[in-house]
Amino acid sequence: MFSVSLSSFLFIMCSSFFGMPISGTHTVVGALIGAGIAGIGLQEISFKYLRRVVISWFVSPAVSSALCFLFILIVSLLTLNGLGLQLKTRLLNLTLISGTLFMIMTYMVLVLI
Repeated sequence: MFSVSLSSFLFIMCSSFFGMPISGTHTVVGALIGAGIAGIGLQEISFKYLRRVVISWFVSPAVSSALCFLFILIVSLLTLNGLGLQLKTRLLNLTLISGTLFMIMTYMVLVLI
């Protein structure tokens, strides 16, 4: 694990020094694969799980973009008078949305981490 951390750190620092934009996640996964190949050989690498990781790099931005669009649309309709609601109702909707999101973030920090 030390070699994975050290090689990732060195690659990220060199890339930053030369101004190349890179992904830290990709760097760590690449370092883990390299350490696995060096330690146990290519035939022992589980390409089934590696395929899932690589697919998630493409699927997660698409899903998060779609969800973000949906949430912006809902919040805009409920708070920016897209439905012709009164100001008092729109402010109540904004308060309920903010409180719900704060509750979800608090749960994630306190319970899931």
